[in-house]
Amino acid sequence: MNPTLRQLQAFVLAYRLGVLTRAADQMFITQSAASVLIKQLEDGLGIKLFDRTSRTLRPTAAAHEILPTAERMLRDLDALKAGARGVTERSRGRLSFASTPSVAAAVLPTLLADYRIRYPEVEIAMQDVAPDRLTAPVLSEEVEFSIGTLGSKPEGIELQCLTRDHISAICLTDSPLARQHRVTWDDVLGLPCITVKQGNGIRDLIDEALRARGEKLSPAYEVSYLSTALSFASANLGVAVLPAVLLDSLAYHTLTARRIEQPVVPRDIQLITHAEHSLSPAALGFVELWYERMGRPGDLTVHTVPRATSAQLEH
Repeated sequence: MNPTLRQLQAFVLAYRLGVLTRAADQMFITQSAASVLIKQLEDGLGIKLFDRTSRTLRPTAAAHEILPTAERMLRDLDALKAGARGVTERSRGRLSFASTPSVAAAVLPTLLADYRIRYPEVEIAMQDVAPDRLTAPVLSEEVEFSIGTLGSKPEGIELQCLTRDHISAICLTDSPLARQHRVTWDDVLGLPCITVKQGNGIRDLIDEALRARGEKLSPAYEVSYLSTALSFASANLGVAVLPAVLLDSLAYHTLTARRIEQPVVPRDIQLITHAEHSLSPAALGFVELWYERMGRPGDLTVHTVPRATSAQLEH
């Protein structure tokens, strides 16, 4: 029979204190219970650990031999408990995730800066990946979760909405479109459009909405990355048709976002996780912070970007 930790605790305390009663007191058990633990340890190991007198315990040569090992095992247990407590309290651990470049550029810098202040001992490992690479690292356990938009839910994946946004027309602040009271798809489709390539979750939402209207988007420019689309819009090459939440007003101060209506096309930024895995405390802390800074999808007021851009994101 393998020794239990309680048996080892009783042995080490009895060895160090020399009196069974004091050992029992420190373990918050009776003297007879402490005696039973030591007897069980002796029986399990097949050796005698103490020569007992009416008043004291005298350690045997075998007890001297095994004491360092027993104390090391108890120290390892204490270290394990401290480590687990640190992970639970997020004073240590690892936050490993992937994100689309657009979310990484527009949302994560301020969010991760806040996270590092709140949990300074947590190691952060973030990968910016193309939208079609969001699920693979989660399924292979290379990262704990990804952030982005998927058109459908792949097998083995769970999706949770982090932020609900809408497809918008992103244009120059002094353009006629920006001055309109409302912006519809009829207004946008008559202009040169810039958007992401087919196969991107955002493009899937746009194409599906227009298909229901019996129409099709024929972009002047199809790009892979949000930054390219916004740079093109800044140069007045067209109107970027993208989610408003990803417009960083500090980097693109000449642009504004107007929600496109008739129909309004919602778009979710999703937390992409493995269906069979629970999130670590470090990851849960990140999600909690995201909702604190960005608002929850069901909230009446949702902050679209951590660095306030509400003056430029008109709805």
